[in-house]
Amino acid sequence: MSDYILEINSVKKSFVRNRVNIRGEGEDERFFILDGLDINIERGKITALIGGNGAGKTTLFNAISGLAKVNSGEILYRKGNKTISIVDLPSYKITRLGIGRMFQDDHIFPDLSVLDNMMLADSDTFGEFPFISILKSSESRRIEKYKIKKVKNVFISLFGKENFFWEKRNEPAKSLSFGQQRLLGLARLFMGDYKLVLLDEPTAGVNPLIINQIINIVRQMVKEKNLTVFLVEHNMEVVLKLTDYCNFMSHGKIAVFGTPEDVIGNDEVRKTYMGI
Repeated sequence: MSDYILEINSVKKSFVRNRVNIRGEGEDERFFILDGLDINIERGKITALIGGNGAGKTTLFNAISGLAKVNSGEILYRKGNKTISIVDLPSYKITRLGIGRMFQDDHIFPDLSVLDNMMLADSDTFGEFPFISILKSSESRRIEKYKIKKVKNVFISLFGKENFFWEKRNEPAKSLSFGQQRLLGLARLFMGDYKLVLLDEPTAGVNPLIINQIINIVRQMVKEKNLTVFLVEHNMEVVLKLTDYCNFMSHGKIAVFGTPEDVIGNDEVRKTYMGI
């Protein structure tokens, strides 16, 4: 029996758009971007989600993250021996349960330093309570030193002892190249106490060298941190190299599921998604 960390059952999510009817009158039309979607994410595996633009991939990630409320259905997260419904939970509570996310575009704070970007991603919430931090200044200094050491260790683990990111730790994150910012966004996930991470197009817009680094980092997430990874990805070469399972999404549902080779080789997928 498979060990699922996330179960999504019959989830529906609709939006309302205004259209002009045959009489030239404006009227509201409801359409479902997620239409009875079912998907299971196996613990300790890397699962891909592929599909065309508008298929509902980002909407699904928003629903899992608590950024979009679904109309109906279940989203169940398993933490240890507990099964928790996260459908109505706010996003910060979902994060604290152990679900992390890297967004496609907004994955760093550009005006903060590289170091501060990493420290803000730490799972310790002591700094979120300023009055306590002031009253316990010695404890605050101890935690800050601990976080800085943790950042250094993460960078060494991912990029080697002599690495660019530690050297640039005091520079603003916006000074990094786009690919380097993407790597920093991934590194931030190593600061949290996550069990499941959602990656929205992690390789989009970066060069092959950075893509190889991203692949290695995601593998390291699973091997060293015992994480489960669920990712949206358009690069089929990355899907084939990296993932254990693949889901093809069409019209708000999972149309095809299986190994990456089976899904990418499927006639429907090749015709409707890849155009071949």
